[in-house]
Amino acid sequence: MNNIISFGAQFVQKVPIKKYSYENKIYTKDYANLVELNAGDSKDLQAIENIAIDFGGDSYANNIYNSSKSSRNNNKSRLFALTKQTDNFENLNAYDVYGIAKISKIKNAEIELEYLQVHPRYIYTKRPFVKGVGTSILDYLKLVNNKICLYYTPSAYMFYKKNGFKKLSPDGNIMLWEKRPKDC
Repeated sequence: MNNIISFGAQFVQKVPIKKYSYENKIYTKDYANLVELNAGDSKDLQAIENIAIDFGGDSYANNIYNSSKSSRNNNKSRLFALTKQTDNFENLNAYDVYGIAKISKIKNAEIELEYLQVHPRYIYTKRPFVKGVGTSILDYLKLVNNKICLYYTPSAYMFYKKNGFKKLSPDGNIMLWEKRPKDC
């Protein structure tokens, strides 16, 4: 598989992550680049497919690809990828992507986080090379939105709770984050 494809991703901003230094045996602050993809663009859709393949096929990244493929002209959805790539975003290397997310706009400054996945190589290892990928994506979404709702899985509950999301009901699986009035 050729991981490098041409597409028109838009650079959004640099976001902080932590990288592990094997030499110093500590995590240090670093930055990754958040880019936005357009599922309506065939080259971007190919990029999303390559990312899904690199993430292992049966994953949230694959769900992002399949749902994007079936709703290519849906202007309510937005896709983001966090990459270590520093330039030439129109030739994104799927292997360099740390995480991917899909959101749907509910109304102004309110979104549903449909999917968020950090690459499994950074989650299911004893000492991952990078940390803070999912949190960095969430922090960007919190910056530009007033409300974020999501359906969570039990394994993701603590992650979202740590990032300020609250359960809407004790027996449900919906969480909500709201910007406090002083943050607006």
